[in-house]
Amino acid sequence: MSEIVGLPLSLVPVLAFLAALFFLESYRLVRFRAVLEAILAGALAAAACFLLARWLIGRGLVDAGVYARYAAPAIEETAKAVFVVVLIRREWVGFMVDAAIFGFAIGAGFALVENVYFLTAVENPSPLLWCVRGFGTAVMHGGATAIVGIVSKALSDLRQSQRLWVFLPGLGLAAATHAVFNQFVLPPLLETLVVMVAFPALIAVVFSRSEHLLQGWLEVGFGSDVELLEMIKSGELKDTKVGEYLLSLQSRFPREVLGDMLSYLQMRVELSLKAKAILIVQKAGMEPAKDPEIGDRFKELRYLERSLGVTGKLALSPFLHTSTRDLWQLHMLQENAAA
Repeated sequence: MSEIVGLPLSLVPVLAFLAALFFLESYRLVRFRAVLEAILAGALAAAACFLLARWLIGRGLVDAGVYARYAAPAIEETAKAVFVVVLIRREWVGFMVDAAIFGFAIGAGFALVENVYFLTAVENPSPLLWCVRGFGTAVMHGGATAIVGIVSKALSDLRQSQRLWVFLPGLGLAAATHAVFNQFVLPPLLETLVVMVAFPALIAVVFSRSEHLLQGWLEVGFGSDVELLEMIKSGELKDTKVGEYLLSLQSRFPREVLGDMLSYLQMRVELSLKAKAILIVQKAGMEPAKDPEIGDRFKELRYLERSLGVTGKLALSPFLHTSTRDLWQLHMLQENAAA
């Protein structure tokens, strides 16, 4: 009977909160398959932490109570943060809101494994324990990793860098939050209540801020992309600074390479517009139409990249959108085409 009651109490709250994050995100930046992958990454992190803890405690290198209060927060948050680092460094995260969703999903996967272990290891646990673990500990795990994603994405965008140092402040804040939770400064039920109020409030602020940034990025980016594409197609590019710059490269590159540069620039702009159009359609609650030519266009884009080489791409860099969000939208477009 305890297990029948305990399992839902320990697992459902964090999954319900994750589902709410996923479905309330109006632009649908994160695909369901990616959420499942993040949950799996969190589960693997939990398994790795369990094995490490058992080895450390079994060898007598650290007391179980000391490990839980002081070592576990740093070790577990670092393990969960690994997948966050991978996602951001691969340009798979465009805005803070998807960083929050990915982070919470990783924490949810970690909490699921941890709570299932507790379900089998604790004898005759009370419903109160499962309430604390389900509504408190599990949500804390998700919220702490969401903090890593939010802070790291914000710093990455601000500094236009993906070096490891941009992940340290978020990781430190998450580990500190986890450590405070593990000290049991407040009674368990009150601590659970604080978690259930604080983390949803934080996520709500992130959602609001991220949607505002995304809307502004769409409006500005869409207008500039349309303008540039019209100039390329109409032949008016030669009378602009972009055209003058390309003409100035005639002494450095053969004519066919300059032609590839213009083709590459046009294709990047067209793909950028298509990605933004998909976001606008998804915001309206509709399913974007599949473009069977997207795969071929990306193949052509990669061919042009190889043709231009590093030097050619560097020469075009003043006019290419290479921010983390602009690179993310290309990944998002490929994901949408593959779905």
